[in-house]
Amino acid sequence: MLKTGKCGENDGVSSLKSTQVYSRPAKTGRPVGVMPKTFNENQTVSTIQRDTTVTFLGILDAGYAACGRSEYIYILMELFKSLVVDGKTFAPALFLAPMAGVTHSAFRRLISDFGGYGALTTEMLSATAFYRENPAVSPFSRRRECEGPVVYQLRTNGEDVLEAAITKLDAQNPAAIDLNLGCPAPEIQKQASGAALFRDFERLRWVLSRIRAVYRGTLFVKCRLGDDPENWRAPFVERLRLFEDYGVHAVTVHPRFSFEKLKRRARWREFPWIAAQTGLPIIGNGDIRSPRDVIEHGEFFEPLAGLMLGRIAAQKPWIFREFSGLQPINISHADIWDRLCGYTVEDFPPEKAIGRMKEFTAYFAQNFFFGHELFRASRRARNIEELRSAALRFFADAVESP
Repeated sequence: MLKTGKCGENDGVSSLKSTQVYSRPAKTGRPVGVMPKTFNENQTVSTIQRDTTVTFLGILDAGYAACGRSEYIYILMELFKSLVVDGKTFAPALFLAPMAGVTHSAFRRLISDFGGYGALTTEMLSATAFYRENPAVSPFSRRRECEGPVVYQLRTNGEDVLEAAITKLDAQNPAAIDLNLGCPAPEIQKQASGAALFRDFERLRWVLSRIRAVYRGTLFVKCRLGDDPENWRAPFVERLRLFEDYGVHAVTVHPRFSFEKLKRRARWREFPWIAAQTGLPIIGNGDIRSPRDVIEHGEFFEPLAGLMLGRIAAQKPWIFREFSGLQPINISHADIWDRLCGYTVEDFPPEKAIGRMKEFTAYFAQNFFFGHELFRASRRARNIEELRSAALRFFADAVESP
């Protein structure tokens, strides 16, 4: 279902629904970007019914690239209306990315206040740590009803309590379990998980076989391109075949290499090639910041089955509304920051809450001219009360960036 408002309240916008089971897009046999003959140039974008003859790229090529917000949001909504896998509908096909230090229970609660997504994702959960914690109270795995579908992301190297952790995760009734194969952090790779698990084909096969021995539910994986910019394609396809063999339902791809940090732009141009290699739905992730990114690079995004938004959701927690076409709302940055502060204090002890709010503030400050002042003030705060006072003082006089 489409999340539309605070703790599940509907703001009057109809849900986007689809009963079509996922399949690869039909091929028309025409060159990419060439408008089919059936297109009527007198049509407006809002009157076009999307099918295999009138395509997203065709609309752009016919002269609607400069269309107004309502028209290009319509195109985006049609392109990512829903994803149906394993009998589950994610509508729209828009997902919150797992982000360490950010996508804890309080932040997911904040995102749910604005709606517009198909599913949220937890922070990366260590199999061992999750097995030991109480998911009813842990801020990393706690889930509220207002969040809607939640995907639980797991990190493992297979040398931990994998089966027990998976069984415990399954008991939480997750929308899906997502296996982390992309985290490039050195401390994670040293433990043979994240990107290191993606690299080690035989270990990856072993882990997938053990997961499937105890869990028959919806399984996602999230990965990068690999290690070698010159020779990554063949190993990537080999892993796609492995995912198909073990019943993975969807693959999220962050198109960077394992050694790259976030400064280099994600390689969106690789999405069409990746999608063409498999019948599995591919969800695109990495540097997607606005609907315009997708519209202006339609040849890269059209083959995808869904989008995953990461850092932009920490900067703009209402961003899913923009992608899903929900009615615009008035934004009070002070209210949003303070609301998350309250949620975070509710879920974390004060000595932990301050670190989480500082992490969020680093992203949220990017909404403002002179946002570095908010960032610096947050770094100096010694407790949550000082942090809150400094933030609210800043918001009182802040000028928003365009």
